[in-house]
Amino acid sequence: MKTLKEIISQFVSINETEWKLATKILKIRYYKKGDIICYQDDIWTDFIFINSGLIRSYIINDEGKDFTRQFYFNTPESNIINLFVTDLTSLVTEVPSCRGFEVLIDSEVTVYSKEDLAYLIKLSKKYLQLVKTLMELAYLNTDNDYHNLLTRNNKDRYMHLQKTMPSLLEKVPQYHIATYLGMTPVSLSRIKQKLK
Repeated sequence: MKTLKEIISQFVSINETEWKLATKILKIRYYKKGDIICYQDDIWTDFIFINSGLIRSYIINDEGKDFTRQFYFNTPESNIINLFVTDLTSLVTEVPSCRGFEVLIDSEVTVYSKEDLAYLIKLSKKYLQLVKTLMELAYLNTDNDYHNLLTRNNKDRYMHLQKTMPSLLEKVPQYHIATYLGMTPVSLSRIKQKLK
């Protein structure tokens, strides 16, 4: 598992004093499977790092269909986007989130409120740089996801997920995997059968 300090240190250089200030205001929260951290259309107020567990973001369309947008987890295969459970657009602009966030496996998270984050940014511009970098990475990840969804066929998208995030395939219900990949659960089952 990756620690918050290790991740922050990848993007900005913080000294021990700056880190101690950051740890004084953080909060640890625990969520149970099935908990909703934030509903779609709520305004996001926290900046969250996942220490353990599994969370997904989802979108419910006008017809009431549920689509998984992203998975958040902390394993060696996690990338930066999988570690921060946050709707940065909603957090920064105070507009309702277009996504909801549901706990799939009991989770422990580190939480900074928006006010905590503003306090850290006042103390050190390094934290502003960190937030800007995370926003850039979130944009690039979204762009990459859309590109994959539009240019790869169902089988290729599944094989890419198998290669990049194999542990999800064992932990996540197949209908969440299917909607994340932009296909029906039946299509996903067929692909898995063909690949056996």
